[in-house]
Amino acid sequence: MNFQTGLQTLVYVVGRNRLQNDLLAAFLEKETGLTCKSCEFVAQAPIADNGPGHTHLLLVDSQSGDGASLCDGEPIVADTEHNKCLFALCNVESGVEIEKQALEQGLRGVFYNNAPLNILSKGIQAILKGELWYSRRTLSQCFHSRKSVKTRSEPPVELTSREKEIINGIASGAPNKDIADHFNISVNTVKTHIYNIYKKINVSNRLQATIWASKYL
Repeated sequence: MNFQTGLQTLVYVVGRNRLQNDLLAAFLEKETGLTCKSCEFVAQAPIADNGPGHTHLLLVDSQSGDGASLCDGEPIVADTEHNKCLFALCNVESGVEIEKQALEQGLRGVFYNNAPLNILSKGIQAILKGELWYSRRTLSQCFHSRKSVKTRSEPPVELTSREKEIINGIASGAPNKDIADHFNISVNTVKTHIYNIYKKINVSNRLQATIWASKYL
């Protein structure tokens, strides 16, 4: 399988288990056609070339190195330079309640240690397309909990009723196909609505759209 994002994309598998992570990086490179490398710590991932034509995804091993700090309630990355990168957590023990915490810290997804490797490739593809890789339950809980505790502000822009339905679908974690099926419209129509929504509310991905929706809808 080979996919293109329109950018030069670099994927770093971050963690102290170098043998495991070297093998994982080699598998992902073969599976996706992207440049995949491994390093022990977030700070070792070079980002000097992370300009307009580049994007970096750091896949952090939760069992060693920087990933362990997330389980202790600390931010996964304190280096402001690396805040421009995309982050996801891998090798997470099943049953650990970490998804909500990871989502609140801005991570794009969580991959459990019992997930098949093809799921990891699929999730990386989704993240690089601007989607989130979390369970539907976690996304719904976070979205509704934010709505229940926040003081609603007036939205800076006005969305149509259909656009509000679409952005609520995004916020609940539904992929484009599920949104299209629910409203009995084509996937291309959904994409057009999303393009218009992003332009109106000045965001560039689903995570930013979800945050906007939790604040204003």
